Amino acid sequence: MTIYVTSQNKANPFSIEIKDWKEAGLSKPSWARINRIVRIGEYNLDQRAGTLTNKDRLKFMQLTSEVLLHKTHEFSLLAIKNPDGKFLQKYDERWDCWLFPYFRTEEDNKAAADKIASELVKNKVYTQYVTTAKHCKYSVSDQVYKIYNHKLYRLNLDIIPEHMTEDEFEINGTKYSWLSIRQMENNSVIMEKNEEIVAFVKCNCK
Repeated sequence: MTIYVTSQNKANPFSIEIKDWKEAGLSKPSWARINRIVRIGEYNLDQRAGTLTNKDRLKFMQLTSEVLLHKTHEFSLLAIKNPDGKFLQKYDERWDCWLFPYFRTEEDNKAAADKIASELVKNKVYTQYVTTAKHCKYSVSDQVYKIYNHKLYRLNLDIIPEHMTEDEFEINGTKYSWLSIRQMENNSVIMEKNEEIVAFVKCNCK
């Protein structure tokens, strides 16, 4: 079996960039469609355009395995926005990075999102469900590539709660901060580890 490779970057969560395309022997930037697994005959086995580096090969093997097993990791994201247009960010020690607050998707998920958001702002609030999307990304904590199914919930605050007015602050022992999308995009660590989610929120929570 082989994976469909194209030089056209499609707006598709399963269109995965071949990072080391030059080292692989390809003539231009390319993407692999991990949900387009095809069979080829023996005649074409020697029609090889290039060879993936070990890093890219491992990534595609892990993601293709998840596709074949119909496996997704269900998580929900909170996009809590303050009057200055900045989003609440949680510092995740495992990822060593600022991330949008997240939690494992539950059966009564809207109630869970409202509960967590209310605990953060220390006031009863109600989130708004925005959309759901799949993202193929590297899990820093588990050190493997996974397919995540993210549900996005939005909350716009009219007033910044008193306990959240500093540049950085703690809630129940966890560090939080307010960052704009531009600040996230200018942060190399955030973009390396969470670029897909920054783009996801940017497109859906304007």
